[in-house]
Amino acid sequence: MERKQILAASISIVLFVLSLTNCKTKSDSDDENLLLLAAVASQRVCANSAFTGTTVVNSTATLDTNTDCITGMTSSMSSDLPAWIRNNFKCAVGSVSGSNYVFRSQNIPNNKSYYFGSNSPMYEALGSGQKSAGNNQISSQCLVYSIPSSPSEKLTNKTGTQSGYVSVGITVNGLAIFNNAAAPGDTLASEVQTFDQYNGHPQSSGVYHHHSQPLNVSNNNANLIGILLDGFPVYGQKCDNGTADPGNDTIPTVDSNHGHTSATVLFPSGIYHYHYGNDTTAGTNTLIGSQFHGTPGTVSN
Repeated sequence: MERKQILAASISIVLFVLSLTNCKTKSDSDDENLLLLAAVASQRVCANSAFTGTTVVNSTATLDTNTDCITGMTSSMSSDLPAWIRNNFKCAVGSVSGSNYVFRSQNIPNNKSYYFGSNSPMYEALGSGQKSAGNNQISSQCLVYSIPSSPSEKLTNKTGTQSGYVSVGITVNGLAIFNNAAAPGDTLASEVQTFDQYNGHPQSSGVYHHHSQPLNVSNNNANLIGILLDGFPVYGQKCDNGTADPGNDTIPTVDSNHGHTSATVLFPSGIYHYHYGNDTTAGTNTLIGSQFHGTPGTVSN
């Protein structure tokens, strides 16, 4: 095996360990892992013009008003993707591979955040009453999702969302969706205090993510938020019921994983889809419950 391949494999292992979706925001408990990450970070080359663009540096990060993504990042959805993805997803590179949708993302938010750091043009103070997630800061990632394009319900032995996935889905603006659990000893209900003004925060290795609704995408409405790893879409708190009139949007009755089957504007024939809603495990509202409705694809970083 060549040196580059060995290095790539080592990096993948390190990042997998650091990036599980059970959120871990305490910076003082990861000293050994962070030292290991630092040792390989300078040699890590995740972004390039053929995939996700120039690696983002927080101190110079700015928003490209043409793409509504961070300047230098590639935002591209291939023509063979369905219209509901082509017309709604950005800040990532989307394509079709066999029976899967593939998304590649640097995972950098297109909103200001406290977690860009105070020397960044994208910095914004935390909201009133919020507190910092330690020393965690946003950093470029190499998230690659392979998601089934024809999802169906997994009838038995449903897969848990807390089964070690790097991410359980991707938002329409290219960001990681995390599950409904915090790291052991913590709860999501308490971690809500560390969210920035758009309901996101990074964990210890810089993976910015949402457990809650991304406020620059959806704010207690029926907007499409993203797609989960099993191929089913996730929406805001309300359902559009297949009509384009917001006056007809309703808060639906959903199952324990926040989903139900009905028509939507994007899926007039009906589809199972998730909603942002109350979660008893988390003790707060989340984008998914403890299990996937369908069979999840794969995700790596």
